[in-house]
Amino acid sequence: MTSLGAVVGLARFPVKSMRGEDRERLELDVGGVRGDRLWALRYADGKLGSGKSHRRFRKAPWLIECAAAYDDTADALFVHLPDGTRVAAGDPRLAELCGPEAELVREAPDAEPPSYQDQAPVSIVSTASLRALGQLLGDDVPADIRRFRKNIVIDVDGDEPWTEESWTGREVRVGGALLRITERVPRCVMTTLPQPGVPADGRVLKP
Repeated sequence: MTSLGAVVGLARFPVKSMRGEDRERLELDVGGVRGDRLWALRYADGKLGSGKSHRRFRKAPWLIECAAAYDDTADALFVHLPDGTRVAAGDPRLAELCGPEAELVREAPDAEPPSYQDQAPVSIVSTASLRALGQLLGDDVPADIRRFRKNIVIDVDGDEPWTEESWTGREVRVGGALLRITERVPRCVMTTLPQPGVPADGRVLKP
């Protein structure tokens, strides 16, 4: 097994398409990161709130203006609304924001495969690729990791961009977890949307 570098960032996103929370540690099981994409905004027609419209999704770009946090000990979800107010799941203010035809719904424990995940149960990006994308965008700093909503950020040895492309099919150990890299996760429209501290930038999908 080859060392890829050092872990420099961990995050999870309790509600699909909302901002998430930085973590000092993540717990992983066969379903991925515990507490990650565990809830979603579901409309009466069964579609899930997302940054795009699709047969499974309904476009709800305002979701990225909210941030979700999950208290593992209490098994409780909290959401920071766009005005900064922190509310618990089920709070009337959150229901008012979602609208009368939608509600936050927790993933069924026996869902197979997990329906609230777009692509993979765990996502990884390297600092080299963030730097390379920043350069392609003409910026003097790496691309903002907040756009990409990754669970794990690895500071790789060397500056080779897009090094993740060569990881498919390999096994990597992150802490006590052994992960098999199965596929490349394509960028989606969520990476271009504005969020607090991050402006809209349609260029992200063009390089």
